[in-house]
Amino acid sequence: MKLRYLIPIFFVSTSYQLITDYCFVDKKNPFHFSGEFRDVGKAKFRTHPVRGSHATYEDAHAFLYYSHDLNSHNSLSWQVGYSFLDFNWLKNPRFHESAYHFANASLGWVSTSFKNWRWIISAAVSVDAQTFNFGKSGVYYGLMWGRYQYSPAIGMHLGWAGYIGVENGYLLPIVGVDWQAAAQWKVNAIFPINFSIEYYFNQYWKTTLEIATFGRPYRYPIRIHSGVGKYHNGIFEVYSIGTELNLKFHTGSVFWASVGGGWNYGGWILIKNHDNEHGKYYKFDGAPYVQGKLAFSF
Repeated sequence: MKLRYLIPIFFVSTSYQLITDYCFVDKKNPFHFSGEFRDVGKAKFRTHPVRGSHATYEDAHAFLYYSHDLNSHNSLSWQVGYSFLDFNWLKNPRFHESAYHFANASLGWVSTSFKNWRWIISAAVSVDAQTFNFGKSGVYYGLMWGRYQYSPAIGMHLGWAGYIGVENGYLLPIVGVDWQAAAQWKVNAIFPINFSIEYYFNQYWKTTLEIATFGRPYRYPIRIHSGVGKYHNGIFEVYSIGTELNLKFHTGSVFWASVGGGWNYGGWILIKNHDNEHGKYYKFDGAPYVQGKLAFSF
């Protein structure tokens, strides 16, 4: 893989839904729902021979968790969910399908047994919800993430996260820091999960400036439904990075909602055959986008 394509994959986003900090785990409210939707405007391709064609991008996620305490320091959280991706590119030369649907499930263990530490270990699976073929379309995730309360204002993070499936695999370290710089300011620099600056207006409202990515998590590969020629049952990945500004409202640990938007700086779609070979990158330019998120516990 050429270096200019390798570098951007290390900047992943807070929107990676299968990595969660489980901050919603609450003995009084064992159920938690979260959902989000994002719509990216028309982006122009600049790779020959599709230069000048356009694509739009939409994705959505909905997850339901059930959590229960094992004891005062350990909890389990079960999750089921649904994700949707629509990469609409009418002049795509290698496949015609645009909409993809995924079923998700996970199990997470959250522990505060060690002083000043919060550890999360989780396993998850995502599979094409139109075929439920776990062999061909299943992607399996693992996560081990620790946060150490270094001081009242600073938390330090370490661990790893990765996946295997659809002829691919990937593993990344988790390392970084969150810093409550002042009563109204918080900075998150947690690679590769969360790069953001938060400003709190009051106990209910805040705004965040975030780095976000598009496409499936960690360039998560997707099986093509209707490939052309040797790309029947092929594989594709979508990747782009952007910056967004969001306005968020929350009431304690029971209800959250946010709206926002930003600019997608452009990226690429990588299309390969069914053996994960003969890949070609098609690069596209930037576009604006809008999004909304909702979460509540009960």
